[in-house]
Amino acid sequence: MKTEHDYIADLAIRNGAEALQNARSVLERALKELDYYTERYDSQEDFDDKGETLNAALHHLTTFVPSNVRLDLLANAQARLAYAKRQS
Repeated sequence: MKTEHDYIADLAIRNGAEALQNARSVLERALKELDYYTERYDSQEDFDDKGETLNAALHHLTTFVPSNVRLDLLANAQARLAYAKRQS
């Protein structure tokens, strides 16, 4: 029969796996978006257009990735694992 500690440990492990999967999914989406910007950049002739594309890519990477990776989920999962370890 599972104890309360077993449930806490299982939840901590599951939360960590889910947080890592979320981060991976966000980074994969960001890479696809970066592929789009790369193709757009390569197809442009004008320096101004290339510069605007680089700016758009920078904006995407600095706003989309940090806000969607959810570092808080990773930190919370880490804290739950530490708590579960202390309880064992």
